[in-house]
Amino acid sequence: MAVLELVTFKLLEGTSEQAFLTENENLNHWVKSQPGFEYRVLAKTDDGSWTDTVFWQDMASAKAAQENFTKQKSLEGMLKLLDMASVKVEHQNIMTMQAPA
Repeated sequence: MAVLELVTFKLLEGTSEQAFLTENENLNHWVKSQPGFEYRVLAKTDDGSWTDTVFWQDMASAKAAQENFTKQKSLEGMLKLLDMASVKVEHQNIMTMQAPA
């Protein structure tokens, strides 16, 4: 069953959006190489909160990537820009999905 991973977070006070987006390119590169990865969307709300939405082929792939994520040296710069107290990770089984015809 396909899985939706939702990660919500805020940046540390004083972190520029551009600095974060530059570091985020390392995450884009890494996640594309993970088994079971389908696609990823990064969005920002008006209040400065971010939502990282990742679609995985299955829960095992999502959990394996989550386990491997913090061990990646290439992602350390990005992680240093996050307010870690604000980070919330949730995995949901996708029950139905509709794409344009």
